[in-house]
Parts: sequence; structure tokens; C-alpha cells
Amino acid sequence: MLRRRKVTSIVVPFFLLVGAFIFWQAKKWPNKYGLFLMEEVDFSRLHVNYAIRPQGERLYLTQSEMMGEWNQSDKGKCTSAKSSKMTLLNDKAVFVIGDEIRVHIDTYDYHGNKRHIGGDFFRLWMENTDLGAAVAGHVIDHNDGSYTGVIRALWEGTASIRCFVERRKEEIAMFYDIMEKKHALWVPKREFVSNGFVESTECSIKPDNFQRYCNYTDMNYGFPWFCARPSQPELQCQDWKNSWSENKGYPPEDPRKRGIYYLSAKGNDDDLPTQIHITMIYKNTSKDLQVSRPTIPCNRLPPEMTWKMVSPVGVFFGDAFQPTLCLDNLSLTPKTYRRCLKNKRLWLPGDSTSQQFKRSLHYTLGIPDVSTGHNPQLLTDKEDNFSVSWYAHEFPFFHGSERYAPTVNRPQHLLLDSLSNNTEDIVVLYIHVHFNLVHPDVYREHIRKTVRSVKKLLLRAPNVTLAVRGPHAYYRSMAQELVSYWGLIYSDILREEFSPFVDRVIYLDFWDLTVAVGPGHVHPSMTVVQSMVHYMMSLLCHRN
Repeated sequence: MLRRRKVTSIVVPFFLLVGAFIFWQAKKWPNKYGLFLMEEVDFSRLHVNYAIRPQGERLYLTQSEMMGEWNQSDKGKCTSAKSSKMTLLNDKAVFVIGDEIRVHIDTYDYHGNKRHIGGDFFRLWMENTDLGAAVAGHVIDHNDGSYTGVIRALWEGTASIRCFVERRKEEIAMFYDIMEKKHALWVPKREFVSNGFVESTECSIKPDNFQRYCNYTDMNYGFPWFCARPSQPELQCQDWKNSWSENKGYPPEDPRKRGIYYLSAKGNDDDLPTQIHITMIYKNTSKDLQVSRPTIPCNRLPPEMTWKMVSPVGVFFGDAFQPTLCLDNLSLTPKTYRRCLKNKRLWLPGDSTSQQFKRSLHYTLGIPDVSTGHNPQLLTDKEDNFSVSWYAHEFPFFHGSERYAPTVNRPQHLLLDSLSNNTEDIVVLYIHVHFNLVHPDVYREHIRKTVRSVKKLLLRAPNVTLAVRGPHAYYRSMAQELVSYWGLIYSDILREEFSPFVDRVIYLDFWDLTVAVGPGHVHPSMTVVQSMVHYMMSLLCHRN
């Protein structure tokens, strides 16, 4: 679970089927997959501790900084993980539990030259696979070719600090360039059908690449959406039928630049060769005096605390996720989940990773899941009068080759506007993965419209439970263009746009959780999803 996975080409439905099988097997043999080990783990070795990240620490560069010195054709000038170096900044290899551990990363190119610009995207984490322990670190970019990694010592024993280059600065800059020119990294399409005539054309958030186009902004609930007019005169704008997408990018025609575009695709040599081995000990012999465990139950944690830039948000120990902000006292059983959801509806709109959340609840609750595809889905239970609803968010949404009526996509602000004044529903707002394929400004525009509806709902519905699910990290996804780097930017956008409502809206921060385990796919394994869902439930259950 805690080891880095190599890139694979897996069809998504098959991947989810495998994940479902592993989850089912895990319920039969819990020790094998580490799903339900809490009662067997010696938590006296764990110290749950966090720090507030300083405001000045930059985890990513601005777009203008990223676009500086990027347009070159020699991939040898890009960062080479094998030539780069990671060293321990602390003058010791034995740390007291709770200490901050800092490492220095110097990047070198494939020619062996020291790099003097930043912008690379790293995964930094610390692990002990024998203990099933892992914790995320964060990497500060100094924009001079050097970086500082920060991790906290959280368990007694040994650990290895590891790092790999997820994407080079030049690759991310290419994505920015394509976003400016093509407005998306993949190709969304709309299919027109009438009297036996069929044609698909490209769509975009801007019409400037089309000579003639159809304006579907009104149908996209006010968000800009345009499609090229069909070339066949028999087909008109009103003849639209389905939406689909070509899930492929715009790699450069120049073979040398194409080599940079796909530089990180294989991921076989992107681990920094240095692994730093450390030991963590208690300061005193009496462990009971040193172990710091949260005492506030997660469902009593003030919402504003969930928005703090905490590092880390949690730690895996015994393959179980332990939050650092609060005490997870919610047992993972059908009975407790049913008690949480009784007489309520849980809304989980979003994308296929939100579907994974719903699927995980099916497994935990013991309710069969027969839903498929991107059509709206509803889990219902008459015994305890609850339901869980999923639907696909608005465009941009990349359905793949399967055709869907455009009406299956709905923005989340419409859901908020439709809820009654006396609702006690639980709503988890989420857009992320599909927006990794468009410019961050597009993401901010959609979030702002959602926030306006949040404001109105909170004024009239005092018993609603609102949460925002933040981005998750993923590595070496099934497509080169899908990069979780954007999640660093989106996390800041969410904090900025929701800042007036942090006392009423709960932030579900899954970044550290997923950095720690390093999902090798945009869809995390169902074991990781279960950890995410349970943390969500522990924060949201019985708030009212």
C-alpha cells in the first residue's frame, strides 16, 4: 500500500473492478490488506502532532515564473532525478518524536549541470513499511534549482525519507502553453444527429479556435461552452445529441520537444537516488508523558480548524489513517454509518472519484451497487430512510468515448439553490480532476459561482451540513496530461474563495493522506478511498 506504483495502462472500469475485488477480499481477510487493524496496532509508538505551515512557504511558482526559460528543445537540460541530490539539513540522524525534519534538494540536469530555476513537482514522504507507517512531507520551492522538504517525526522507530520527481518544470509549462492556445489539454466533443446525419465537433470554453460555432453557455448554466458548427448543412446547432471526448492531448510536433512532453511518462528513473534513514525516539522513558493524541472528536472540531494549513493533516500507522487535528472515534461499521445517515441525504456530486466514495459506502453498508457510467446514481435505504446521491458536475467534463446526453452534467450551485430551508442534508462539494485539464482561472470561476450559492443557502438553511472536498494527490496517472500538480493551486483557491464561510463549511483535506501513500492512478485504490471516506464521515456525522 505504501510503496510507489509504476505507471500502467488500465481501462478505468477494469481498474475499479480490481479495486472492488481487493476491497471485498479485505473484508474477508482484514490483516492481509491492512483495512481494519486498529485494534491490533501498538499506538503507544505513534505521536500525533502537527504544525501550522507558515504563510510565506511557496509550494509552487506563479504562471509567469513557470513560463520563464521553458521553451527549449534539449531534454538534457531538464531535471534528472538520478543526478539530483537530497541531504539532511538537521545535524543529526536521531530525532525526538514531534521534531521537524528538514531536507535539502539540489537539482541537476541530465548533462550534470546544476539547475538554477525552480518549478519541478516532487513527491516527498517518510515511511516504515514494516509498521505500515507513512507521512507526507511538503516541498518549498526557492526558484533557484534548490528546494527544502519538511516532514515531522511522528512514530517511534526507524524510517526512510524518500522523494521522486513527478513532473519537470518544462512539462508543466508546456501544459500552461497549451491551455492558453487550446483552452484544454484534452478534446471535448459534441455529437449532432438529425435524419440519419451524424457529426461530432470540438467544444471549448472559448470560441476563438472555431470559424463558426454554436453557443451552449445557457445550457451549461451560465458557464462558457462553445462547439464548432457541424460542416454538414443538414445539421444545425439545435441538433446536438450527445457529449463525449477524445482523451488525448496536443503533444508538440517537434520530436525533440515531444521528448520533453513525455519525459515523465514512464517514471522508471524519477526516484532521487538518496534515501535518508533516520531514527525517532521519545525524549523521556515514560511514553505516556510524551504521546500526544487529539482529544476533540472529529465531529466536534470547529469547521474553521479544518481550513488551517496544517502539516501534516494525518499519518498512516498500522496501515490506518490517523488524523492529527481530531480524534476519530467513529467505528467503521454498517451500524455507525447507518446511524450517521439516518433520515438524511448525502450528496456526493463530482466526478468518477466521487463515484468511488459512493461505491465505498455501498460496501461498508452492505448495499449492492448496480450503477454504471456517468448517469445520475442514487443509493437508497428504506429501513433507515437515507440516500446517497451522485451526479456528474458541469462542463468541462471529459466523458471519454462513451456518449452521454449533455443534461447528465449539472453544476453544484444548482443543487444548493434547490435545497429547502429546513434541509438537514449533508452536501460534499467537489470539482477537481477534470479541471486539471483546463487553466486554474477556469476552476476559480466555477468555485466563485458555487460560493455565491453557499452564501445564500447558509443564510436560509441553518441545519444543513456543508463540506468542500479538496484535491487529492495522484502520481503517474493513466494519461500524461493528468497531473495532480494543479491541486496545490486549487487548494489555495478554495481557501481564498471560501474564507468568509470557514466557520460554517468543513474542509476535507485529503492532500497529505494521498501524498503519504502515493496513488499510482487518478482513481486511488479502494483501500485508500475507504480511508478518505471514513475521515469524511468522522468529520461530518452527527454535527446537528
